[in-house]
Amino acid sequence: MTNLKALIGRYANAGTAAEMAYAVLREAILSNILSPGARLRADELANELAVSKTPVREALRKLQAEDLIVSVGSALIVKVLSEKELFEIYYTREALEGMAARLAAENAGPLDLTTLNAILHDIEAAHARSNAVDLRHFTGEFQLAAFKASHNDYLYGLLSSIQEKIRNYRMTTTKLPGRDEEIIAFCRSLLHAVESRNADEAEQVARANRRRTLELRLRMMRSARPETQA
Repeated sequence: MTNLKALIGRYANAGTAAEMAYAVLREAILSNILSPGARLRADELANELAVSKTPVREALRKLQAEDLIVSVGSALIVKVLSEKELFEIYYTREALEGMAARLAAENAGPLDLTTLNAILHDIEAAHARSNAVDLRHFTGEFQLAAFKASHNDYLYGLLSSIQEKIRNYRMTTTKLPGRDEEIIAFCRSLLHAVESRNADEAEQVARANRRRTLELRLRMMRSARPETQA
């Protein structure tokens, strides 16, 4: 079983034992400490978290309700996205992110633009340091800031939820050669479109980025499959 103790201190004050267990396990799934397909045994998790099995079972029920873990036979495992689910998620993201980018170009205020420029600077600095972890983190922050700039709270909530859930999928395109340059070009292009109040361009940039990400994710998923035996 993966060592979860590093997360316990972070969530020690999360509330009850069940709330702490839920917070630790949820973060472990979203950050890929617990990988897709990992089997979750209440007794082992309780031992690692130094709590009884009852709060762990309560935490697992909540995670199952969020569709972060699923039941396979008598076992619980961290959910593995199918190719069909990946298509569904990314087609939805493309439409919603295109709408958010369009609204950002129409509605972004001075504070939104300042925030986007500051995060773009952080992205470029991470790239200069060859820090893939920071690059991925700041790219996510840039997208959230762009969604926020739409000034549509419901749309922002939907996209934030989708972005968080997709984090539990292990493969990130930032690992691919040349992808970091593509990400930076996307962020620069989107910011330019928003600053220029060009709603059509902003939507096109956002949609093209999401289609490219889907293309790369599918390529990674298919190449990772074991070859079937004749």
